[in-house]
Amino acid sequence: MKNLIIDPTKTSFGIIFNAKEATLNISGTSYPDNAIEFFRPILDWVKNFTETRTDPLLLQFKVNYFNTSSSKYLLKMLEMIESYHAKGNGVEIIWHYFDGEEDMLETWKELINELELPYKVEMD
Repeated sequence: MKNLIIDPTKTSFGIIFNAKEATLNISGTSYPDNAIEFFRPILDWVKNFTETRTDPLLLQFKVNYFNTSSSKYLLKMLEMIESYHAKGNGVEIIWHYFDGEEDMLETWKELINELELPYKVEMD
C-alpha cells in the first residue's frame, strides 16, 4: 500500500498518510471549492487501509478550521475508522488544540462524539 501525501493549500488540508507506520496526519484548513474531489483520494485510502490491514492506527489532527462540507467527509472517514476499531483493531486519535481556538475544539467534539472512538485532546 502506497502512502498518500497531499500538500496543503490555502483552502485544503495537508495530508500525510503513512501506510508502513499506520499513521494519518491531517493539518491546516479545509474549505475546498470541490470537497468531493479533494476528499475522494483520502476516503479511498482510508477504505483500502481499513479493509486490508489490522495494524494499530494513529490519527492526528492539527486543524485550525474546516467548513461544513469538509466535516461531512471527515465524518465519513471517521465512520470507516470506527468500523475498523469495532473489529478489534487499535485506534488512537489525537486532536491538537491550539490556544484560543475554543470554537474549533467544540466543533471537533460535536463531530467525534457522534462515534464510538477513543480520542484525546492535547494543547499545542
